[in-house]
Amino acid sequence: MAVFNYKARDAKGTIVSGSAEGSERRMVMQRLQAQGLSPITVKEASAADNSPWATLAERVRTWRSMSAGTSSDEAGQKKKGGGRREGVGLLVLKRLMELHSSGLPVGDSIRILSQRLSDKEQRGIVQMLWRDLSEGSTLAGAMSRQPRYFPSSISYVIEAGEATGNLAPILRKVIDYLEEKEAIRKKMIASMAYPGFICAVAMAVVALFMTVLLPQIEGMLDRLGGEMTWSARILIDGSSVLAQAGPFLVVGLVLVILGFQQWRRTDRGRRRSDAWLLKTPLLGKIFFYGDLFQVGNLISTLLESGINTTETLRLTEKTVKNTDLRERFNVARGQVNEGLSIAQAFQRNNFMPDLAVDILTVGENTGNLAHSMSEITKGFRNELTTRLGHLTTLVSTGALIFAFVLVALIAMGIVTSVFQVSRSIS
Repeated sequence: MAVFNYKARDAKGTIVSGSAEGSERRMVMQRLQAQGLSPITVKEASAADNSPWATLAERVRTWRSMSAGTSSDEAGQKKKGGGRREGVGLLVLKRLMELHSSGLPVGDSIRILSQRLSDKEQRGIVQMLWRDLSEGSTLAGAMSRQPRYFPSSISYVIEAGEATGNLAPILRKVIDYLEEKEAIRKKMIASMAYPGFICAVAMAVVALFMTVLLPQIEGMLDRLGGEMTWSARILIDGSSVLAQAGPFLVVGLVLVILGFQQWRRTDRGRRRSDAWLLKTPLLGKIFFYGDLFQVGNLISTLLESGINTTETLRLTEKTVKNTDLRERFNVARGQVNEGLSIAQAFQRNNFMPDLAVDILTVGENTGNLAHSMSEITKGFRNELTTRLGHLTTLVSTGALIFAFVLVALIAMGIVTSVFQVSRSIS
């Protein structure tokens, strides 16, 4: 029997490591999955691996991965360009859907894609999926080992689809959800591009004026015995203050950000900061409806696929990003298991708006909960889009006003300085 060193993620998302005996790697992976663990790496141990230095190095790597938030898939995606890589994962899912919906099993579809895809990154993703599948892993388990491309919420939905043997409609729902999410992200980027460009141009004009034009005007006035105008003096004094206090402000800001990140990694800090985030003007409602949009989409998808309510709520709870909302959902799920209706549980824990709760009540009374949840999700999506539009409009307006004030101040400084020079010459 060989000894294999493994690193896996438990049901709470915590990274655990250890060793296990087995005749081959696939048997060890199956044993870990039976224990409720999701294997990340399983490697056969050698003599070098059992040395104290190797053990110490492994512990250091595990500590660094945990402290960096590897248990949080979303954090890893943000650090590594999550939006773009989720888009690559979406393309892979589309190709998989095309083959699987034509009648091919999932395994054969993955195998064909691993040989046929021309894009190097996509082919690498599919080849890793095929390697895990050939070693006995499920598709959801294989996707969970690539969180940069497939978020945890997607893996849980795929897991439910595999459990019911009805993966095709689940894949279609997942693709629709990711496409809507990608469309919202692109809309945000596009609406912020123009004000960002305007602010950049305004800052460039300010820098040009401060470094080239203003020193020449100031030198000319000194030679002629003139005085600087108030608008030019504001720019000069402002730049002097920034030059002196700027480095200290930057260092202080960096220290505050690092301290906040360290505090947020603690359980208490995460809960408190997430609760504050929901109360933040403008941004709070955006995060609130963003989580509700994901929750509603997942619940309707799982219910339409034949998953019972208890299992649907269990799988959905894992995908709620905000810890404050997740605690509310956890309490509501316990009340539903005790016999309370979903609408009443959500209302008692203030998890959804009253109008959404009323629609859920009608759906439960008519026995059409999945359809009601789907309609609620559309409302969440529209509300999220509307609030994102308000935010981008506000930011765009503020950026344009900021750029206009800077340019107007520069224009006044130039014109009044020219008049002052002309008056001094005369």
